[in-house]
Order: sequence, then C-alpha cells, then structure tokens
Amino acid sequence: MNKLLILLLFSITITAQYQIKSPYLQNPDNIIGYVDSCAAFWLKAYDSVNGGFYTNISKTGTVLTSSGTQKNMQTQSRNAYGLIRAFMLTGDETYLEKAKQALTFMYNHAWDNTNGGWYWELDKYGNPTSANTNKDAFHQHYGLLGPVAYYEATSDTTDWNWIQKAYNNNETKMWDNSTQYFGYYDYCSANWSSKNDKSFNATVDAITTHLLYLYLITQDEQYLNKAYLIADNMQNHFVASMNTQAIGFAEEYNKYWAIDANETMTIMGHILKTAWCFARLYHFNPNVDYTSSAENLIENVLEKGYDTEFGGPYMDYNRITGAMLMWGNPDTAKAWWQMEQAITAGLQMYKVTQKDIYLKMADETLDFFMKYFVDHQYGEVYENRTRYGAQTWGENKGNPNKAGYHSIELGYYTYLYGKFFVTKEPITLYYKFQAGKDRNIYLNPVEMPLAEYKIKQIEYNNQPYTDFIADTKVIHLPNSFGGKFKVTFELKQTDIAENQKTTPINYELAQNYPNPFNPSTNIQFTIAESGNVNLTIYDMLGREIETLINGHIDAGNHSISFNAKNLSSGIYIYRLKTNNKVISKKMTLLK
Repeated sequence: MNKLLILLLFSITITAQYQIKSPYLQNPDNIIGYVDSCAAFWLKAYDSVNGGFYTNISKTGTVLTSSGTQKNMQTQSRNAYGLIRAFMLTGDETYLEKAKQALTFMYNHAWDNTNGGWYWELDKYGNPTSANTNKDAFHQHYGLLGPVAYYEATSDTTDWNWIQKAYNNNETKMWDNSTQYFGYYDYCSANWSSKNDKSFNATVDAITTHLLYLYLITQDEQYLNKAYLIADNMQNHFVASMNTQAIGFAEEYNKYWAIDANETMTIMGHILKTAWCFARLYHFNPNVDYTSSAENLIENVLEKGYDTEFGGPYMDYNRITGAMLMWGNPDTAKAWWQMEQAITAGLQMYKVTQKDIYLKMADETLDFFMKYFVDHQYGEVYENRTRYGAQTWGENKGNPNKAGYHSIELGYYTYLYGKFFVTKEPITLYYKFQAGKDRNIYLNPVEMPLAEYKIKQIEYNNQPYTDFIADTKVIHLPNSFGGKFKVTFELKQTDIAENQKTTPINYELAQNYPNPFNPSTNIQFTIAESGNVNLTIYDMLGREIETLINGHIDAGNHSISFNAKNLSSGIYIYRLKTNNKVISKKMTLLK
C-alpha cells in the first residue's frame, strides 16, 4: 500500500475540523488524576529502611523478590522524574520529598568516584553490582533525567552541582568531538579507556533527558547548540538511512557511523521520538527546519507500523524485511512507552504544522492507552498490550527499563500540550523554591517559542505574588525567601489569534540573506493597506531590543536596516504588527 493511500485512509474521518474523541484531550485537566494515581503507585515501591526505589515491581506494587531486590540507578532517576512531574501538576509535596530521597540515594551510591559516571545497577543497600561493566550512554543520559527535573521544580543547588558533574563527565569522556564522526559513543569501558560505536539511544536520548530542559531553564546556548549537533546526527544518519530500509531506520552504528549490518531491528517508538525532538527544536530556530524530516518519520510509521483500526503504533520490526518482530507473542503488540511517543510527537507536530493528521494520531493513541494500558484497579500502566488491548507477556509494573517515567511523562505532556496546543487554555504548575540568596529563576516548562506565552499569575501561600516579569517568565526571589508557588501560564492573545488564522499573502515579512548575519541585515515587509505599523526586535526571552518602526506607513513594499553591532550572538525575533495582522519570524546573529 503506497504512502498516499495509507495517509488518505488514515485521514478519512477528518473533516474540516477533526473531532477529538479522548476526554483527556477534550479537557486536559482530566489527566491530572491519572498522573496522581501513577505517582501514588510508585510510593509503594520505596524502601523506607535502606532508601531508594526497588526496580522489580509487581502488578499491585509489591517487590518481586524472585526477580531480585536490586535498585538500579535508572529506577531512581526515572521514578524521581515522574514524582517531580506529579508534584508540579498536583502540588502534593509528598511526591517532591520522595523524589529527593530517591536522588539522594542515587547520589550517595550510584556515582563512580574513581572513574566518573553512573553505575547502572545497585543492590538493595546501594552497593554497585556493575562496577566493572561498560558504561553506556543510555544510563549516563538517564542519570541526568531526575536531577534536571528536580532542579527545574526547585532550583536546588545540590542537584545543580550534580547536573554539572554528570554533564561535564559525559562531554569530556563520552563525546566524540571529531569533525567527521562527532556524536556520543554508545558504550565505553568502566574506566573510559575504550570507546565504541554510535546509536539511537546514545544520540536522541541526550535531547529527551536533559539538553532541552537545561536550555529552557537556564537559557544557556551551550545546551541548545549541543542539541542541534545531535539533530545533525539524527538527520545525517537515522533519517538518511530510511531510503534503504523496508521500514524505519538503522539504529546501531560503529564509531565511524557505518551501519551495523548485524542489528536489523527498528523500533516505531524511536522513529516517533526522533520526530518529537525535531518538532521541539523547530521552535527555537525555524531557520534550522527539520519539519519535513519529522513528517517523513511519522508518515513511515503511519504507513508501515501503525494500527489504523484501533489506534497506536506497533512495537518492533526487521528494518530489512519489514516483518513485525513478534517475540513469541501470539498477537501483535504495543508498548506503553511507544504509545507515549505517538502522543507527544503527534501533539508537537500538530503545533508546528496545524495538520489534523497529527492531532488524530495523538488523540486515538491516547484514547486507546487510557482504556487499555491503565490499570484502573491498582494504578500505573501495563508494559504491553495487544492491538485489541488484551494482556500480552505479563502484567508486572517495574523492571530495569520500566519505572514511573514514561507513564507520568505521557500525562504531563498531554496536559501541557493539550492545554496550549489544542484547547488554548492556561496551564498551572507548582514549584517549590528553597530560601537562599537573591536570585532570578526562569520558568519555561513548554517547548514552544518563548515569546508566545507568559506568566499570567503566581500565588504564594494562597496570596498573589507579584515579583515576576510576565513576558520573560522570570520570577524574582529576594534573600532568604522561598516556599511553594502556584504559577499559571497563558498564551499571549496576539499569538492565539495568529495561530487561528492564516496571514494573507499580501502581508509579508522577510529578512534579507545572509542568515546568520553580522552585524547588519535588512528587513522587508509588504502591506496591502496604509495604517499604523510596528516593527520590533525581541530577544528569545521576549525582551524588547529595538523598535524599528512605530507609526503610519503607506501601503506597498518597505525595507529597513537593523544593526546589531552591540548585541551578542543569538536568535532574535522580528515582529510586524499592522492593521490587526501579526507576523513573527526569527533571525540569527552570529559574530
């Protein structure tokens, strides 16, 4: 079946306006109860005597001692992440406290003080059982997941110090900085003396576990720049390999980025996760546009690895033959984390393109997930279901690769993306900042243009808190001031209107080549009607840099020069407002 036909069949129920069927997208507030239930489930897996979360957990939340009583590093980081997101949605500080305890256990026991880097497995007392095994990028990246989320919610300096320690270790010991073969090595020896291979997990997981979060909450360009290098790897190797595969892309490579012919598996969730990352990066610099690649990735899944009848992606395939890998399962299977990628990628691509096909994928996958993956009796979600929603290999909830991460992240992003991208409503999140020195804290929870949304209001101890800058989303905390804050964010009205209409072609805005520029560039615009015109430059925090025009302009073509000699390198927004029309674009200054 060709791509055009499958997309036509997939879109058959879409009219001029796609009708959302999942109540969790119709009203994203509904997802908060689900997140609360998942988080409450994982509290049962905590060891109150020795500390840390057990890894192997049964359907009901008890420890599966028959599978071992280990407490993997990844379990601590993933459960901490989930509990932090649950706190941010519910305000329940129990979740935040338990997340901190998990991270403290991880900091005290999982770090290799001799060689650097995270051990991946610990026994119930915190003793490493993997001290001499390879250190793979998968675990080194995921070791940052929980600490970065905790820092976002609390601005805790202890966690920031650990973030810097682990991040710098990855950059100095795991990153191949060669011009031709740059990228993260897939695995290294315990003492980092040998370094081998490149892979999907070593590459894309760097974006999903920490790089974008760090950029959003610090505005430090080093993290965004590294994310774009990773995107180059995704584009030049994963996407580039698709034309020679029956389905998906090659996921395993040697250190020189030559495809590993012995590894033929391709995973639908990995394809969708790559598309999700491309869509997220688009917002920060549309001039580096991976949208077409993201669309090709999702179309590949919809055409060859997606359940168009019941909704949601299937699991794994042989990339050479195109055959589904059944793993001894009597029926086709779907995995909980891969369902998440269909939802998050779908909603982000709907934001980027406004194409209903992506909204439909997210909606029907979410509907299937909430009906069949969620355990409404004991809480949390099952690992795998058949295409009809029945049981597959078992119903245990925790193992070395499954904890409170993907299930809660699915709910967290359904809330954020559903509110901002679908229903266009405000979002409310909780933060808890410890008392300390006088400081400013960035609050940027959503991967979208920073200038498109702002802080609406903040409550502290149920009272209004006014010491913040709405447009730049910066909260100021005076000396020795801290506590729990309830922060509501909203879309800017001009951007809501901008998203709901198409700007007529006789209103145009463009920047002259070259882009990037240094230090001057010309900005052209065309207006069909005479009237008041405002042309303003903003930085990526939404701060006004310079107003180039503010007054009456005649209809026609216009050009004006912008000199940025006193500005630092970075991305800037130029926005034209005229006669109730708003157009915003980005340009890059590179000195």
